[in-house]
Amino acid sequence: MVFFVSAYIFFVYKWSRPQSYYYKDRPFIFGHRGSPTKATENTIESFEESIKQGVDGLEFDIRLTKDKKIVIFHDSNLQRLLEVDLKIKDLNYSQLKQYFFKDKTRIPLLDEIVPLISKVRAINIEIKSEGTYSGHGVIGPLIKFLNTHNIDHKIVVSSFNPFILWRLKRKRPQTIIGLLYIRKKFFTTWDNMVWMMRLRPDNLHIHYSLLDSWVVRWARKKGMRINSYTINDKKVFDLAKIDGVFTDNIEYLK
Repeated sequence: MVFFVSAYIFFVYKWSRPQSYYYKDRPFIFGHRGSPTKATENTIESFEESIKQGVDGLEFDIRLTKDKKIVIFHDSNLQRLLEVDLKIKDLNYSQLKQYFFKDKTRIPLLDEIVPLISKVRAINIEIKSEGTYSGHGVIGPLIKFLNTHNIDHKIVVSSFNPFILWRLKRKRPQTIIGLLYIRKKFFTTWDNMVWMMRLRPDNLHIHYSLLDSWVVRWARKKGMRINSYTINDKKVFDLAKIDGVFTDNIEYLK
């Protein structure tokens, strides 16, 4: 009996919830870290530029500072963008504010994105972590942010770390979640499938090179939305049968 119930869940049962911001006739375009060709990635200025370009939604990354502030930043340290070998988790936000990018922009707090939410159809928040058991401290402050602003109808929370998504969903089950499909691990397919069965994510976020794989076909049968990263080529975009795309080239794809 257990086998047949499990088989039913695996092959038949649909678990994805409605997400009204998607289009029926074309893919939803998320500005990947805003518009990084116009301004430094993951800055308010980059998000504003992407909105000017006519983006449908914003995608950005979050991390937690030493003093438990959520900041919008991709890397674990400041080396690539600021040429400073310091980690986000080891700095208070007051220290981060002292650093400016070459275009005079800076690392923003998550709260600074709020005025822009009304200007787009949806926001994808990606939680960054350096390992399965790291980065979980962001869950509490993120839940507080989501509860405060009442924006569930516009928010997707995604991560490559399924354990973080699992903990978030247990604490706040109404949150729409997207599992970022890991493709560089041994037993990749098995690992991802086990977590998808456990998480029952609403969205599958997957690299465009894997869009023809059986896992995408299976995810569609479960009702999951398929969002692909990072498509910057118009030819790839035109051929892709997806619900959404993360791109650096907003105007080019539109």
